[in-house]
Amino acid sequence: MIRYAGEKITVVLLDDHPMIRLSLEMAASHYPDMQITGSFSHSHELLSWLQKNTADVLVLDYILGGDELDGLSLIKQILSRHPKLKILLSSSMESLAVIRAAFMSGIKGYISKREEAQAYFEAIRVIDSGLRFIPDNIESELSKIPVRKRDGAVLDGPLYYANGEKLSRLDTLLSPREAEVIRCFLDGMQVIEIAEKLKRSRKTISGHKQSGMKKLGLTTDLELFKYRDHLF
Repeated sequence: MIRYAGEKITVVLLDDHPMIRLSLEMAASHYPDMQITGSFSHSHELLSWLQKNTADVLVLDYILGGDELDGLSLIKQILSRHPKLKILLSSSMESLAVIRAAFMSGIKGYISKREEAQAYFEAIRVIDSGLRFIPDNIESELSKIPVRKRDGAVLDGPLYYANGEKLSRLDTLLSPREAEVIRCFLDGMQVIEIAEKLKRSRKTISGHKQSGMKKLGLTTDLELFKYRDHLF
């Protein structure tokens, strides 16, 4: 997109932390090419606003409080209704599996909440220009995760499409055994029960579980359960 002299990038914010919204609003006033046109703490407020208004870029908090619609479900709903809206995902969580799923769902950029305001506006400019924004450290880690197609073939690199078809399930990242072990674990089975079921040692089952979680970019059982619906 070509912008003309004096034309501003219009930005809308969704974040349930008032100080983060206020900080970005105040910082934007120092950038002549930025204009915050909407700022919301609840997803239903944003969705209602978007019915009558437009913006170039949405800075979207991945995790909202309470019973809010958030995460991948919110991303998909927004883009199904407003496909031209460019989304910059903002989160303190750096699960590679969730970040990859968000890009597969259509976001244009990801930024950590630990970044300074200047980095946010640099990211906004990048995705407004039509490019994808991923911090170098995240892109490097994503490139290490093999993408496994349904037929078992492995694709190298940070790919989100294979043979023109979108890879829509994150369990394509895992080997069949890793996926089976993690599914059993999510169903409430203990390692010893899974070992008995699959006729493997507890050490082997634990190894499959840990390697699977590593590929998904998760470090704790709490994260695994929290994002189970997004991952599988």
